[in-house]
Amino acid sequence: MKTLILLGISTLGTIAPVWAQSDQYKQAMSQAIGALQTQTMQTSATDLQALANQFERIASVETKEWLPRYYAGLMYVYLGFTGKDEAAKDKYLDQADANLKAAEALSLNNDELVVLKAYIAQSRMVVDPMNRWQQYGPLAQAGIEKAKSLNAANPRPYVLEGTSLMYTPEQFGGGPTTACPVLKQAAEKFATFKPANDLSPNWGQKQIEPLLAKCK
Repeated sequence: MKTLILLGISTLGTIAPVWAQSDQYKQAMSQAIGALQTQTMQTSATDLQALANQFERIASVETKEWLPRYYAGLMYVYLGFTGKDEAAKDKYLDQADANLKAAEALSLNNDELVVLKAYIAQSRMVVDPMNRWQQYGPLAQAGIEKAKSLNAANPRPYVLEGTSLMYTPEQFGGGPTTACPVLKQAAEKFATFKPANDLSPNWGQKQIEPLLAKCK
Protein backbone atom coordinates (compact mmCIF):
# COMPACT_ATOMS: atom_id res chain seq x y z
CA MET A 1 0.00 0.00 0.00
CA LYS A 2 2.83 2.35 0.90
CA THR A 3 4.35 1.68 -2.51
CA LEU A 4 1.05 2.46 -4.24
CA ILE A 5 0.65 5.68 -2.27
CA LEU A 6 4.20 6.73 -3.14
CA LEU A 7 3.57 5.83 -6.80
CA GLY A 8 0.41 7.90 -6.73
CA ILE A 9 2.21 10.85 -5.22
CA SER A 10 5.01 10.41 -7.76
CA THR A 11 2.50 10.31 -10.62
CA LEU A 12 0.77 13.44 -9.37
CA GLY A 13 4.14 15.10 -9.10
CA THR A 14 4.75 14.28 -12.76
CA ILE A 15 1.35 15.42 -14.01
CA ALA A 16 0.95 18.55 -11.90
CA PRO A 17 3.63 20.62 -13.72
CA VAL A 18 2.00 19.70 -17.07
CA TRP A 19 -1.36 20.95 -15.82
CA ALA A 20 0.31 24.06 -14.43
CA GLN A 21 2.12 24.67 -17.73
CA SER A 22 -1.07 24.15 -19.71
CA ASP A 23 -3.03 26.51 -17.48
CA GLN A 24 -0.20 29.02 -17.62
CA TYR A 25 -0.14 28.76 -21.42
CA LYS A 26 -3.89 29.27 -21.71
CA GLN A 27 -3.78 32.20 -19.32
CA ALA A 28 -0.87 33.87 -21.13
CA MET A 29 -2.48 33.35 -24.53
CA SER A 30 -5.90 34.52 -23.37
CA GLN A 31 -4.34 37.69 -21.99
CA ALA A 32 -2.39 38.38 -25.19
CA ILE A 33 -5.36 37.61 -27.46
CA GLY A 34 -7.54 39.87 -25.30
CA ALA A 35 -5.04 42.68 -25.85
CA LEU A 36 -4.99 41.88 -29.58
CA GLN A 37 -8.77 42.23 -29.76
CA THR A 38 -8.54 45.80 -28.45
CA GLN A 39 -6.21 46.91 -31.26
CA THR A 40 -7.54 49.41 -33.80
CA MET A 41 -6.23 51.17 -36.90
CA GLN A 42 -4.99 53.88 -34.53
CA THR A 43 -2.87 51.51 -32.43
CA SER A 44 0.77 52.62 -32.45
CA ALA A 45 3.58 50.54 -33.92
CA THR A 46 5.15 50.50 -30.46
CA ASP A 47 2.09 48.81 -28.97
CA LEU A 48 1.85 46.35 -31.89
CA GLN A 49 5.53 45.48 -31.46
CA ALA A 50 5.01 44.95 -27.72
CA LEU A 51 2.21 42.51 -28.47
CA ALA A 52 4.31 40.68 -31.09
CA ASN A 53 7.04 40.39 -28.46
CA GLN A 54 4.51 39.01 -25.97
CA PHE A 55 3.46 36.23 -28.35
CA GLU A 56 7.10 35.45 -29.16
CA ARG A 57 7.90 35.12 -25.46
CA ILE A 58 5.06 32.61 -25.11
CA ALA A 59 6.34 30.77 -28.21
CA SER A 60 9.84 30.54 -26.73
CA VAL A 61 8.41 28.65 -23.74
CA GLU A 62 5.64 26.68 -25.46
CA THR A 63 7.82 25.30 -28.22
CA LYS A 64 5.26 22.70 -29.36
CA GLU A 65 2.39 25.16 -29.80
CA TRP A 66 1.84 26.76 -33.23
CA LEU A 67 -0.64 29.44 -32.13
CA PRO A 68 1.86 31.81 -30.42
CA ARG A 69 3.97 31.83 -33.60
CA TYR A 70 0.81 32.33 -35.67
CA TYR A 71 -0.27 35.38 -33.67
CA ALA A 72 3.26 36.81 -33.61
CA GLY A 73 3.32 36.50 -37.40
CA LEU A 74 -0.08 38.21 -37.62
CA MET A 75 1.15 41.10 -35.48
CA TYR A 76 4.15 41.58 -37.80
CA VAL A 77 1.76 41.66 -40.76
CA TYR A 78 -0.12 44.48 -39.03
CA LEU A 79 3.21 46.22 -38.39
CA GLY A 80 3.98 45.87 -42.11
CA PHE A 81 1.07 48.22 -42.79
CA THR A 82 2.46 50.94 -40.48
CA GLY A 83 4.76 53.82 -41.38
CA LYS A 84 6.06 54.85 -44.78
CA ASP A 85 9.54 53.34 -44.90
CA GLU A 86 9.53 50.40 -47.34
CA ALA A 87 12.66 48.79 -45.89
CA ALA A 88 11.19 48.91 -42.38
CA LYS A 89 7.96 47.32 -43.62
CA ASP A 90 9.92 44.51 -45.28
CA LYS A 91 11.82 43.89 -42.04
CA TYR A 92 8.53 43.45 -40.20
CA LEU A 93 7.33 41.06 -42.90
CA ASP A 94 10.61 39.13 -42.65
CA GLN A 95 9.71 38.60 -39.00
CA ALA A 96 6.21 37.51 -40.02
CA ASP A 97 7.74 34.96 -42.40
CA ALA A 98 10.09 33.66 -39.72
CA ASN A 99 7.22 33.09 -37.30
CA LEU A 100 5.11 31.51 -40.02
CA LYS A 101 7.85 29.02 -40.89
CA ALA A 102 8.24 28.09 -37.22
CA ALA A 103 4.48 27.52 -36.96
CA GLU A 104 4.37 25.48 -40.18
CA ALA A 105 7.01 23.19 -38.73
CA LEU A 106 4.59 22.41 -35.90
CA SER A 107 1.35 22.11 -37.88
CA LEU A 108 1.13 20.82 -41.45
CA ASN A 109 -1.73 21.60 -43.87
CA ASN A 110 -3.18 24.15 -41.46
CA ASP A 111 -5.67 26.42 -43.24
CA GLU A 112 -5.10 29.29 -40.81
CA LEU A 113 -1.35 29.23 -41.50
CA VAL A 114 -2.06 29.18 -45.24
CA VAL A 115 -4.25 32.27 -44.75
CA LEU A 116 -1.41 33.94 -42.86
CA LYS A 117 0.99 33.09 -45.69
CA ALA A 118 -1.40 34.69 -48.19
CA TYR A 119 -1.74 37.73 -45.91
CA ILE A 120 2.04 38.15 -45.80
CA ALA A 121 2.17 37.98 -49.62
CA GLN A 122 -0.57 40.63 -49.85
CA SER A 123 1.36 42.81 -47.41
CA ARG A 124 4.58 42.44 -49.41
CA MET A 125 2.66 43.56 -52.50
CA VAL A 126 1.15 46.58 -50.75
CA VAL A 127 4.63 47.86 -49.86
CA ASP A 128 5.24 48.61 -53.56
CA PRO A 129 2.18 47.57 -55.60
CA MET A 130 3.39 48.83 -58.98
CA ASN A 131 6.58 46.79 -58.86
CA ARG A 132 5.44 43.79 -56.80
CA TRP A 133 1.95 42.81 -57.90
CA GLN A 134 3.25 40.36 -60.51
CA GLN A 135 5.35 38.54 -57.90
CA TYR A 136 3.13 38.59 -54.85
CA GLY A 137 -0.36 38.84 -56.36
CA PRO A 138 -0.36 35.23 -57.65
CA LEU A 139 1.24 33.99 -54.41
CA ALA A 140 -1.49 35.60 -52.33
CA GLN A 141 -4.28 34.25 -54.55
CA ALA A 142 -2.75 30.75 -54.56
CA GLY A 143 -2.72 30.80 -50.77
CA ILE A 144 -6.32 31.96 -50.63
CA GLU A 145 -7.44 29.15 -52.92
CA LYS A 146 -5.45 26.55 -50.96
CA ALA A 147 -6.95 27.73 -47.66
CA LYS A 148 -10.43 27.43 -49.14
CA SER A 149 -9.67 23.87 -50.25
CA LEU A 150 -8.34 22.91 -46.81
CA ASN A 151 -11.32 24.33 -44.91
CA ALA A 152 -14.34 25.53 -46.87
CA ALA A 153 -15.94 26.88 -43.68
CA ASN A 154 -13.11 29.29 -42.87
CA PRO A 155 -14.22 32.88 -43.66
CA ARG A 156 -10.72 34.40 -43.60
CA PRO A 157 -9.65 33.46 -47.15
CA TYR A 158 -12.77 35.32 -48.31
CA VAL A 159 -11.86 38.29 -46.08
CA LEU A 160 -8.45 38.58 -47.75
CA GLU A 161 -9.83 38.08 -51.26
CA GLY A 162 -12.76 40.47 -50.87
CA THR A 163 -10.66 43.17 -49.20
CA SER A 164 -8.00 42.97 -51.91
CA LEU A 165 -10.61 43.18 -54.66
CA MET A 166 -12.26 46.19 -53.04
CA TYR A 167 -8.99 48.14 -53.16
CA THR A 168 -8.04 46.96 -56.67
CA PRO A 169 -8.96 49.44 -59.46
CA GLU A 170 -11.91 48.39 -61.60
CA GLN A 171 -9.77 48.41 -64.76
CA PHE A 172 -7.73 45.61 -63.18
CA GLY A 173 -10.74 43.51 -62.24
CA GLY A 174 -11.43 44.95 -58.80
CA GLY A 175 -13.88 47.38 -57.23
CA PRO A 176 -17.20 46.83 -55.46
CA THR A 177 -18.76 44.86 -58.34
CA THR A 178 -16.34 41.98 -57.91
CA ALA A 179 -15.49 42.50 -54.23
CA CYS A 180 -18.99 42.59 -52.75
CA PRO A 181 -20.05 39.03 -53.64
CA VAL A 182 -16.87 37.69 -52.03
CA LEU A 183 -17.29 39.86 -48.95
CA LYS A 184 -20.88 38.67 -48.60
CA GLN A 185 -19.61 35.07 -48.76
CA ALA A 186 -17.23 35.91 -45.91
CA ALA A 187 -20.09 37.37 -43.87
CA GLU A 188 -22.22 34.26 -44.47
CA LYS A 189 -19.39 32.03 -43.30
CA PHE A 190 -18.81 34.11 -40.16
CA ALA A 191 -22.47 33.50 -39.27
CA THR A 192 -21.82 29.78 -38.86
CA PHE A 193 -18.05 29.57 -38.23
CA LYS A 194 -16.96 28.21 -34.85
CA PRO A 195 -13.28 28.41 -33.84
CA ALA A 196 -11.75 25.17 -32.61
CA ASN A 197 -11.31 26.69 -29.13
CA ASP A 198 -11.06 30.01 -27.32
CA LEU A 199 -7.46 30.52 -28.46
CA SER A 200 -8.05 29.77 -32.14
CA PRO A 201 -8.05 32.51 -34.81
CA ASN A 202 -11.35 34.34 -35.09
CA TRP A 203 -10.48 37.69 -36.68
CA GLY A 204 -11.77 39.33 -39.83
CA GLN A 205 -15.46 40.07 -39.21
CA LYS A 206 -14.94 43.63 -37.96
CA GLN A 207 -12.39 44.18 -40.71
CA ILE A 208 -14.95 43.70 -43.48
CA GLU A 209 -17.87 45.55 -41.86
CA PRO A 210 -16.91 48.99 -43.33
CA LEU A 211 -16.41 47.36 -46.73
CA LEU A 212 -19.76 45.58 -46.61
CA ALA A 213 -21.39 48.95 -45.90
CA LYS A 214 -20.26 50.01 -49.39
CA CYS A 215 -22.03 47.01 -50.91
CA LYS A 216 -25.54 48.15 -50.04
